[in-house]
Amino acid sequence: MLVVVHFSEYVIAGCWLVRQDLLHFIGLPSNKTMNYTTRIRQTVTGLILGSFLTGLAIPAAMADEKKQESYTIGLSMYSLRKLFRDGSLKPLDYPAFAKKTFGITEIDIWDGGFSKEKRNDLEFYKELRKRSDAAGTNIFLVMAGAVNATGETADERKKGGDEFKRYVDHAVILGSKFVRVFLKAPEGGKRKVAITNSIEALTPLADYAKSKGVMIVIEPGASTWARNGHFLAALARTMKHPACRLMPDFGKLADPYCGTVAMLPYSESVSAKSWGFDDEGNEKNLSYFRLIRSINDVEYNKIIAIEYEGEETPPVEGVKATQKLLERLRP
Repeated sequence: MLVVVHFSEYVIAGCWLVRQDLLHFIGLPSNKTMNYTTRIRQTVTGLILGSFLTGLAIPAAMADEKKQESYTIGLSMYSLRKLFRDGSLKPLDYPAFAKKTFGITEIDIWDGGFSKEKRNDLEFYKELRKRSDAAGTNIFLVMAGAVNATGETADERKKGGDEFKRYVDHAVILGSKFVRVFLKAPEGGKRKVAITNSIEALTPLADYAKSKGVMIVIEPGASTWARNGHFLAALARTMKHPACRLMPDFGKLADPYCGTVAMLPYSESVSAKSWGFDDEGNEKNLSYFRLIRSINDVEYNKIIAIEYEGEETPPVEGVKATQKLLERLRP
């Protein structure tokens, strides 16, 4: 590490200025009767000192410019599902609770935490948006279910995505950028067929999302193919749709390490699954060090949302433990 010492009033950009007290500091005479030779020495010393300090300052400035941007820690509403189910936390109070309890401002919503009559109530979503804005939070993502790409005909597969357009409408009201879906791809068979059928189901939904300024992100799960990160990466690469991207989930990938790496180039968010922690604060079921290192290696600077699913540790403590671990592993 370089330590930059600032001598105020001594070295100014492109110039040098030597004051008598600095001369005393470096052992030169400071009286006004110095001869011509002494003044030359003074001049040379000032130039050398100025160049030295400038040489120190430039690498430090360059280091600041090259400092790697880090990810933003977000929160998945699902982490607090027990609180919603037992009534100790009301959905409309969730944004303020997330900000006050965890200091987290990027949050998602899960309509499983809402009563059934509120799940398609547009006025409810408008009020939730107001509460979020008042709390200083941003509802960046809306969770939805699994798009069914297993229909026997193209029309049937198209319908699999159509039913999720309402989640896009909810996202518009909430000011959310993303709608997360799972993908129920055809089981068995060739990968190429599974990709083709999945694209037929997803494209109309992605087109609709694009028209609304929203993006669909696919999270692993709901089918064998869709738990394979390489399959999802190939799907995104083949589809090449600007409004359909990916969202790795550490807990839903068959291989969370290689799967996350494969998905990252096409990803807009990451779900940080956690269940329990050891005495040193590490997740007991996953190597977070390995997972986050792969994320840091590509200088990922988007949202990693905490999704705590543990049973032994209460929800608030589980979220805080995951948050602390993610903060410790920042670059």
